[in-house]
Parts: sequence; structure tokens; C-alpha cells
Amino acid sequence: MGLSEHQYHHVLDMKSLVPATTCVTPSTGPAQQYGLPLVHRRGPCSPLHQDQPHNPSMIFLRDKARYQLIASSIASSWHGHNVNPPPREQGEDMTVPVPGMEGDFLVTVGLGSPTRSLTLILDTGCDLTWTQCIPCPDAGCYKQEDPYYEPSKSSTYSDPQFYHSPSTYKIFYEDKSYSYGYYARDTLTLGPNYKFPNFVFGCGQNNSSNGFGSTAGILGLGKGTHTLVSQTAYKFNQIFCYCIPPTFSTNGYLLFGLGARKYCHPEMFTPLVSALPARPQYFVNLLSITIEDQTLSFTNLIKPNPSPSSSPSSSSSYKTIIDSGTTITRLPQSVYAVLCSAFQNYMWGYPEAPELPPLLDTCYDLEDYEDVKLPRIVLNFEQANVTLDPSGIIWRESNSQVCLAFSGNTDQKDDLIIIGSTQQSKLDILYDVKSKRVGFGRGSCGV
Repeated sequence: MGLSEHQYHHVLDMKSLVPATTCVTPSTGPAQQYGLPLVHRRGPCSPLHQDQPHNPSMIFLRDKARYQLIASSIASSWHGHNVNPPPREQGEDMTVPVPGMEGDFLVTVGLGSPTRSLTLILDTGCDLTWTQCIPCPDAGCYKQEDPYYEPSKSSTYSDPQFYHSPSTYKIFYEDKSYSYGYYARDTLTLGPNYKFPNFVFGCGQNNSSNGFGSTAGILGLGKGTHTLVSQTAYKFNQIFCYCIPPTFSTNGYLLFGLGARKYCHPEMFTPLVSALPARPQYFVNLLSITIEDQTLSFTNLIKPNPSPSSSPSSSSSYKTIIDSGTTITRLPQSVYAVLCSAFQNYMWGYPEAPELPPLLDTCYDLEDYEDVKLPRIVLNFEQANVTLDPSGIIWRESNSQVCLAFSGNTDQKDDLIIIGSTQQSKLDILYDVKSKRVGFGRGSCGV
């Protein structure tokens, strides 16, 4: 990626952070055979790159809204006031709040026979895959890039055989977007080699466009009965892996089952924490952060709330989730303040730049530099110390505005930690849900 590595820092070529104006993607790779290309929704690799102009303020406002709903929902669940309904049988009427869906990364799947290609937002924090279906009564569908899915034109469509009726869902999002519809079954196609008959998904008939842009809906990779992970378990054994590309102009990949095992190379694993089983997010224990040679121990910085179910090997439990739909990693204010101070001390020789509201407040003007030294940052999970790629440390808005890509929680008492997609950049992240663990390794995307 245009860098040299030392024990405690990276030397980064600034040109490596500048996205190309055209899509830079390998002609061959694991996604071509065993999975799906993963693309940034506003980059030149995306079929929707004309969807919306790049607007960091809007990206961060939606990111803030997503964080706020996750935080409030988890806080309520943590203290015994679950805002989500209890675990439900397939087909049960569902009304559930979900974070805002400005998700940055897209995949294209096939649905029906003949196959209809649909571009969906990847979300590890959602347990339902849904797309817009026609007919849409009262103009209930927003404009999308792909042709709409039509149940009547698919020879493999069927109604789910549930025990009770009606089998409908209602999902509403923090950014005022929503999807209402009914459950359906059809053949799901993932890449060139995998077809899944009778896949249960949401057929949206009343949907708002806020947050979804011109995508066709959501690919739900969270935990739960309706998630893709559960429905494909007989083939993929509840294993998937992704690599998020470091720039807008390069491809990542989403792999499943054998492909994930073969082409993702986790070097270490951390246990999944069995906290809040009714929620779709993936919980882990993050115990400290190391910046350069300084380790920020959470034991000294956070007074954790008791966990409903902590890993037996951990003396303390901090509410940490890994989330593909959140862009910027959130930290408790006490942790962020120390991390920010250490980063500022390291970067003291570089000129400061205006902050990038509403999330990024530590920025630098690097316009006159070809190479930049960045401190190494390591996320110290239980049993796994993960070194971030340089693209996971900073957010480059322009060479004259390069910011530390972390943010402190708004509420001083909020100890929730969300590992966002920026920090996941260029890492192979393998979810082995059946074995209750998440693996990390250096990814090969964006090369």
C-alpha cells in the first residue's frame, strides 16, 4: 500500500491514499469463484457511483445516527429493557428499529429464476435480507438502479409455509427510512457456484429512499433466524469472511464457507461474547489499545457495566461490537481522550487542519508531504492483538485535511465500543459463528 513498517510506526506514501478515478480491480481473485466482490457505494467500482456525491458531513451525520440507535438499543437490552422483540419464529410479524442504513459497502446477489441481479448494502448488524418487490401499492418503492424483483416472473418463488399469518415485517431506521412488506421464498444465487432454493427474505412493498440511495435493499449478515448466515449453514457451516478495500477505487471481497477458509488467512482469533443473544450484532471483548509503545488499558480508563454473559477468561467485559455499517470507530470518551492525546503528541511536527464535523476533531494538513509517519495502532482483543492498516488509522478527505479516524462517544457515561469499517480496512475478518469466534489477518484486497 505504499508504506514501510517499523516496530512502532508506519511510513506512508501519501499517493497510496488517493483513490483512482477508474476502478482498479484484479481480473482474478477469490471473489470471482468463491464469493462476491465488495465495493464502496460511491467509488468507480460501484454500479451506483453516480448515486450520490461524496459528502462527508452527510456520511458522518448518518454514522452518528446509526451509533445513537445502536447505543440506546444495547443500553436498554443490557439493563433488562429489551427494545427488540424476543426471538421469534419464522413468519411471525416483526416490527423492529434498526440503525440508519447509510452503509458504505455493496455486494451484488442473484434472486429468482431466471436470476435477477440485485445490488444490496452489506450489514453485519441486521438479521433480515430484503429487497423491493413489485407490484408496489401506492408507489411504495423508491427508484433503484437494478430492475425490481417481480415474484410473478420467477418460477421458483413461493410463499413461506409459516405456522401463523400474516407473515409480514416492518423495519424502521433511525434516519427515518423504512421497509414494510411480507416474507417470501426464492432461490438466492451467490457468485457463480452457489444457489440456495427456498431462501427466506423480505419482499418490501412500502419503502422509503432515505439512506438506501438507489440500492435494492439489505443483505443481512447478523445473527438470527432470518439471516443469510443461518439459512446457508448447511453449505457454509456459518462461516463468512470479508476484506474491506482501503480506497474507494479498489474492490474487496465477501467469501463464504470453503472459500473463506481457503482464501482468508486469520492469524489469530477472539471469542464471540454470548451477550444479548436477541440482538443481531457480533460482540467481542476489546481489552486495550496500543498506540506506538503506549498501551491504553481499559481497566484503568473504563468502569464497565456488568455483562449478562462474559467470557470466563475475562475479568471485565466491555460492550464491543464489530459492525460493517458503522464508518468510524466509537470509543468511550475516557479512552478516546487518551488515544487522541497520544496521536497528537506523535504528530506534533505536522501542521494542524480544521476538524471534520460532526465526528473527526483531530486533523492535519499534509499537502506538502510525500511521506508521512503514522504511529502504529493495535486493537488488543481477548486472545488477539490486531495491528491496523494505515488506511484504518486515518480518514483522508484531501491531502490538506487528514484526520484521526476515531471518535469519542457523545455521552460521557457510555462505555459502548463499535469497531467501524474504516478500522477494518485491508484486514481479513473471518466470522466462525458456529465456533463462536472471529479471526483477523492481513487481507489481500485493494492490492
